[in-house]
Amino acid sequence: MKTLAPTLAPVIPLKVTVAALTFRRPDGLRTLLHALGQQELNQMRPYILTVLIVDNDAAGSGRLTAEAFSANESYQLIYVIEPRQGIPMGRNRAMDDAPADTDLFLFIDDDEWPAPGWLDAMLTTRNMTGTDIVHGPVEPVFSPDGNPYFIQARVFADRSHLDGERIDYAASNNVMMDFRRVRAAGIRFDERMRFTGGEDFLFFNQASRIGFTISWSDAAIVFDGIPATRMTWKWALQRQFRIGNTFAVAARIQDDRWVRSRWLGIGLLRMGLGLALLPMLTFSPRYGWQGIAHLLRGAGIVVGMFGLAYEEYSPARLATA
Repeated sequence: MKTLAPTLAPVIPLKVTVAALTFRRPDGLRTLLHALGQQELNQMRPYILTVLIVDNDAAGSGRLTAEAFSANESYQLIYVIEPRQGIPMGRNRAMDDAPADTDLFLFIDDDEWPAPGWLDAMLTTRNMTGTDIVHGPVEPVFSPDGNPYFIQARVFADRSHLDGERIDYAASNNVMMDFRRVRAAGIRFDERMRFTGGEDFLFFNQASRIGFTISWSDAAIVFDGIPATRMTWKWALQRQFRIGNTFAVAARIQDDRWVRSRWLGIGLLRMGLGLALLPMLTFSPRYGWQGIAHLLRGAGIVVGMFGLAYEEYSPARLATA
């Protein structure tokens, strides 16, 4: 009797939506949409891709750039306008307008572009770990005319972990979520953080607190273009203060006395550590910068705990940036 070789059941493609907010960055958006069309598809991990662009400019300045990719064969393109300016408004609109059958939902920024194996690396880590959320690294790509000090000091260096390592945080610049579970849990980006930034810190912190698991995907790389305009002391110092301040804003929103006390303590400790490290500025750009970063983040936390919200993304501030 002839023995028939077993046949493998076909793998059902996942429905994947990649979303990006955009605000008057046509060149960055163009680079991103091109790179998303170059993603490597592994037949062991098949997917059907939708790319959702949320334009946070009420005038629709990104429409022509986005719609130039509407006929591509790699993904379905959806372009929408969210006229209420503010990052959490745009992120919530993206989740609201994702196709109803979306299994996995990803966020990436409009000044970033993914490596060709980015999406498959995300899927590989998800299959390996079984976690609800997968977060990956962001590698800076520096403008050739930028200040070399900021490269030496590793001002734009991202965190790093072992591949598949369980972590307790994520950010929306390179993340994938089990979208069915996110919708079932009803988690939203808090619109009270409309112009402060940090809404993603609060979102994933809340997800983690209700049981969502998060893993690191070391091969899921996205690149971040760093123009010379960011490689300045003014920009770098303001950014560190703002990051710390958003931790405090998020803690105040949670309205938990223990959380608020904890963050106030963290802010004071970071200020002390920063002051201790500042003398290293004279001989080590890297450790000197760590002193500055600790000091400013700590200061942002402390003043934030007393009610100051630094609105880096307010229309007035963006108009003068």
